[in-house]
Amino acid sequence: MNNSKPAYLIASSILPEGHASLQAYAQAAQPVFQAHGAEVLVVGTSAQEIEKLEGSWPDADARLSLIRFPSMQHLKDCFSSEEYKAIKHLRTDIIETNFTVAVD
Repeated sequence: MNNSKPAYLIASSILPEGHASLQAYAQAAQPVFQAHGAEVLVVGTSAQEIEKLEGSWPDADARLSLIRFPSMQHLKDCFSSEEYKAIKHLRTDIIETNFTVAVD
């Protein structure tokens, strides 16, 4: 993958009704992502409306987040950083998330 082009992290998260709060993860992840040049474009929340136009969507409780990184290397560095590894459990202990990456 080209490391000079923006990379987009596409996350589909299952947010079942009554799930625990992700506020601690959001607060801890924001400075880590920003340190790696990330720009959050879309945040998947329980209030987000999803309309399927074609194909299938993983689950009625699935939501979509979209985060832009300056490059694939920035994205990889973020997710492999000790800072991110230390907080990742704040998300994975609560919800299931699938990540896909697209490079512009």
